Amino acid sequence: MVHKLPTGSSSSFYLHLYQIVDDSSSDQIISWSKSNNNSFVVWDLKKLRSDILSKHSSVLGRNLTEFIAKLRSHGFPSVAKGPGELEFSHDDFARSPLMKKMMVKALSERIEKFDAQIKAMKCKAQSQESYPQS
Repeated sequence: MVHKLPTGSSSSFYLHLYQIVDDSSSDQIISWSKSNNNSFVVWDLKKLRSDILSKHSSVLGRNLTEFIAKLRSHGFPSVAKGPGELEFSHDDFARSPLMKKMMVKALSERIEKFDAQIKAMKCKAQSQESYPQS
């Protein structure tokens, strides 16, 4: 299977979600599924709301309902799980060294693009300061 990242504004959602799911410090709250490399499990809904969604609300949603709606709109169907736990899967969202490398590359490219925009704005501001308009 070929893994490819979506482009455009939705790539931000996938990048944030991947970073959170792949972060071992949040494994008690959300982590990769132990049985499937293409899914993740939300283990603690309360802590997801208080510790994760509160910090990433602009990308992941302000509450659990918005988070689930965003997951579904990005192609993550829910998988049957026990009470108080949610599991979501996506064929192109996988725990693998290749996917991690792709995510890091995509994030690096976004940072480089952002840095270039800042540099261009600084140059423009400096040139306007050097040549005041009458």
